[in-house]
Amino acid sequence: MGKAKGIWRIRTFALIATLAWAAAAEAGHEDAKVLILAQPTARGDALWMALTQGFFKEEKLDVTVKWVASGKELLRAFEDGKDGRRGAGDFVLVSELLTVSFWQTTDKAFACLGVVGRDADAYVAVSRAEINTSQDLAGKTVGTRLGSTSAWFLGEYLRAHQMKERDVRLRDVPSDAVTTWDLDRGDVDVFFTVEPYAAQALRTHGGRIHRLGTAKGYMHGYMLLGSWKWYLRDHPGVAERVLRALEKGRLHALQQKAEVLQFARGMFNVEDIRPVDADYHSTERLVGLDRVTLDDFQKLGRWMKEAGLLTETFDPKVFFDPQPLRAGLPDHVSPEFK
Repeated sequence: MGKAKGIWRIRTFALIATLAWAAAAEAGHEDAKVLILAQPTARGDALWMALTQGFFKEEKLDVTVKWVASGKELLRAFEDGKDGRRGAGDFVLVSELLTVSFWQTTDKAFACLGVVGRDADAYVAVSRAEINTSQDLAGKTVGTRLGSTSAWFLGEYLRAHQMKERDVRLRDVPSDAVTTWDLDRGDVDVFFTVEPYAAQALRTHGGRIHRLGTAKGYMHGYMLLGSWKWYLRDHPGVAERVLRALEKGRLHALQQKAEVLQFARGMFNVEDIRPVDADYHSTERLVGLDRVTLDDFQKLGRWMKEAGLLTETFDPKVFFDPQPLRAGLPDHVSPEFK
């Protein structure tokens, strides 16, 4: 991919979104008018299809979506309000680490309403050919972006194999550093990274490296829907309608791959959408809360605490508010959240 490699990473795509904040702050002042701030990721294609297929309109909602490539910028905009009221936007669609971090900084004024999509196969460990087992990692240099979902994968991988981060030499590197891996220098033995960077490295280096494993069985990266608790209180029923529209979008995305890819082609103004196609197949689509979600977020809270990213005890059952799902899609909430 060369210089174009950054273009193909949907999850970190440098989309330039100019947000009219004054208008955004007013967009949700009526129950029928809803503003959603979202990262433009294939993991959230339920939102793409809910927009294009008119599912929000079917729920009597006038929805505007503002796409923001950076999750941090998205949440900063969501929090910065005016006239003493928080927030430009009524709902956000953002990744799991940022959502939990945001939740703890808002005095619990923020609520996560459910999962919109998740993915395990997109998180990949790529190693030198001679490293074949988890025990081979002992004493080796592991490159990953510290504080990222890939780093969480590394933490869960080590824990599952009765190892700790002190058993390896950690090196903080960008997610795409694997694509410029200098195997002859020998300064990194294994990368814990995210697609499409792992696939690109495997194509470049052939048999000198291999895929040690994916995050499947260890954890998932998530796309989550959240809102302010005051918004949910002041606008009863809106979250339920948003969730029902997203569920319709999820089903449509699952059945109409061509339309998902076409949306991505238009959004990113590119012809080569192979990375989107790969994300399409690895994404697990759901709109809900299930046992896997509870297990993953118990792991995430523990890892973030150990990594110094959480300053207090984290309880997924406090973090998630299942009430809108119970009202709008009762079959999509597992007993663990009831």
